Amino acid sequence: MKNRKIILLTAFLVFCIDGCGKNEKGIIQEPYKEPLHVETGVESKSESTDKENAADLGDAEGTDVNATEMEIPSIKGIIKEQSFETKLDDWGQVFFASIAPADNKGEPMFALVKNEDIVYTFPKMEKSTDIEFAEVSAVAFRDYNQDGKQDAIALVTYSDGKQEWNEASIFLQENSDNMFYIDHPDLERYQIEEKAEGGPSFYRDTFLEEYLKTQKLTNSVADLLESWKDYMEYADGTLGILSVGQQIKLFAQNRQIWAKDIEYADNRYCFTLAGLTNDGRPVLIVSNQGGTGMYTYNEFYKIDKNGELQRLETSFKEGDSQPDIIEESMAVYSSFSKEGIKNHFIVGDELKESPDVYVYRISSLNISDDFVLETPLAIQRVVYEGENYSARITSEDCNGNVLTEEEYNAFADTYYENMGMTKKTAFFKWMDVKSLAGMSDKEVEEVLKQAYEGFSMKE
Repeated sequence: MKNRKIILLTAFLVFCIDGCGKNEKGIIQEPYKEPLHVETGVESKSESTDKENAADLGDAEGTDVNATEMEIPSIKGIIKEQSFETKLDDWGQVFFASIAPADNKGEPMFALVKNEDIVYTFPKMEKSTDIEFAEVSAVAFRDYNQDGKQDAIALVTYSDGKQEWNEASIFLQENSDNMFYIDHPDLERYQIEEKAEGGPSFYRDTFLEEYLKTQKLTNSVADLLESWKDYMEYADGTLGILSVGQQIKLFAQNRQIWAKDIEYADNRYCFTLAGLTNDGRPVLIVSNQGGTGMYTYNEFYKIDKNGELQRLETSFKEGDSQPDIIEESMAVYSSFSKEGIKNHFIVGDELKESPDVYVYRISSLNISDDFVLETPLAIQRVVYEGENYSARITSEDCNGNVLTEEEYNAFADTYYENMGMTKKTAFFKWMDVKSLAGMSDKEVEEVLKQAYEGFSMKE
């Protein structure tokens, strides 16, 4: 049954996207040799016209067009003008070799070389030998799928004896925070892998390569560089998953549920829409804060696969103050596993127990399997006492160990950095719930869109 679904999916892809791309005719007539972005300042041997092409991309990508020529390995069939030294994350400094197929039939081979030895061969599709190889027209290294690691991109020109066309070979460097195939299990059969012994491996997404071809994005590297987000949305739609735009529309239509009137803790009553998880489903957060104890209450919503508004369960205890999350920015640490990414957002809470006692908490929030889990990290108590009303401060971690004030303030960073996680900063755009009064669904939709576009995570 699954095989049949994949076959139908392929047919649907070709039928739906053929001819829907740019109205450009033909392919590149001259080889497009793109110098690479490498930290050592190395570029390919190229003509003056190639340097102009490089300069156009170099402004955005940091390409060095004044680099020196490097020695090319002695490999049979190597295409010298499209083979370069570069730096690829955990691989370090390596030579990327483009190697022509025997008798110019089928697909070329791409490999990484160190000290004249091939240390890694990129995954091949084994194209029909009826197709003639013409040339490798471009090679580039970019973080194409935005997972923090450099990927390898090659544009290859083929011929059937009557016409020529370009196809993209996209080699995505595997990274534990790229969970595209986990989120889209029906696309696993489109993944081609080649394991590595001395470094991280790469995989090819042939569904992606077919998309780029039918969308006519293979004329140049510049054409396809910004296509990953569009591709993911297309894949979502093909598999029956609602696009972000459709989900925003449903949030707007259901605002009578999440933007309800409240009678307490309404000093601040805000909402935001953010990509807190990596499943293509943004999270709507509604938070209200106030009262003499400075209590905060938070609700989290998603749109489920049936298009219904879903309120997420949480680990919060009823009656307790919850984290103060109406913040423009907060630290976030990410953990990776086969189950997917877990983003741990560092949050705080300030609670007034009495006129003389204040309690401050540090914790993290993570959303996994549509459940919001708060993990306590550290707590600090400030008591104002004596004739001078001086502050007595005591701090401890989640296990009851005593902390200095400095250790308390740095505890979240210490805790997650000791686990080997990378720190980023998440930025939010909060909106006043009361500002939605009298708005139409379309107007609310636009406000939600602005909130979503205001969210980002940066290192």
